[in-house]
Amino acid sequence: MHYLAKFDETMLKTPNSYRNHSKGYTENALVDQTCGSVHTSMAICQLAPSGVLNSHYHTYEEGVYILQGEVLISIDEQAYHLKAGDWAVLPVGKPHAWHNVGAEFVQWLQMAAPQPKLEGGLRHTFFLKSGDFPTEAQRLDPSNTQGNLLGHFGLDKIPSPNEEAYTAVSGRNGTFLNWLIDENMGAIHHRLLLVEFQPGVSIALHDHPFEECCFILSGELECILDGERYVAKAEQTRFGRKSRLQIGCGQEHG
Repeated sequence: MHYLAKFDETMLKTPNSYRNHSKGYTENALVDQTCGSVHTSMAICQLAPSGVLNSHYHTYEEGVYILQGEVLISIDEQAYHLKAGDWAVLPVGKPHAWHNVGAEFVQWLQMAAPQPKLEGGLRHTFFLKSGDFPTEAQRLDPSNTQGNLLGHFGLDKIPSPNEEAYTAVSGRNGTFLNWLIDENMGAIHHRLLLVEFQPGVSIALHDHPFEECCFILSGELECILDGERYVAKAEQTRFGRKSRLQIGCGQEHG
C-alpha cells in the first residue's frame, strides 16, 4: 500500500467538534484512514491572526512542528511562545490550548498516534469547560521547558554538507538526518525526524517494520513505491504548501 498526493490549502476546514471551541482554526488531514494508514495520522493545522483553540486534550499522543508564524501554547499550567522550527510532544490526556498573537497565519505539522478516528467516529478530543487559552508567554527556552516536552530545530541549524556533523547520524555521504521527536525526547507512540538529501544522492530500496509518512518541505525527489516510480516535489502556493506521501508497513521503497 502506498499513497502520494499534494497538499490542497482549499481543503483547510474547521472540524465540527471544534466550531464552538475555537476561532480562526482550520486543519487538513494529509494522511489518515482514507488513504490506507492504520497506525498514525498527519495533518496541517492553521490558526489565523488573533485565532484561538481553547484548552482541550486528546486520547492520542500529538506531535507538532511549527512551519511558520508565531503562536502561544499552554500545556497544563505553563505557557510558551513558539516560532518556526519549534516542536512539542503532547502526551495522551495532556490539556493544551493555542493562541495566535502574531500578524500572520501560523501553521504547524501535526502527527497523531494511535490514529484517531475520522470525524463522526469515536470521540477523541475533549474540551475543558473553562475554555481557557494563553494570553502571554515567554519565548521558548529549550533548556528550560518546565517539565514539558518541547524543543527547537530550525532549518538554519542544518550544518554544511562538508561538515562532519552533516553525516554524523545517517552515516551516509550527502544525507543529513535529525530526530526531532522520539522515545529519547519523551514520546511513546510516534517519531518525527527531518531528513535532507544533497543533489544526486540516493538510498537503496528498503522497508521498515513500521508505517511511514513524509511531508516534503523543499526540493524534488524521485521515489519508487511498490515498484512504481514517482516524482514528488514541493510546489509554492499561497502558504508554501508541499507534497506528502504515505508508505505502508513493510513496503519496499527507495
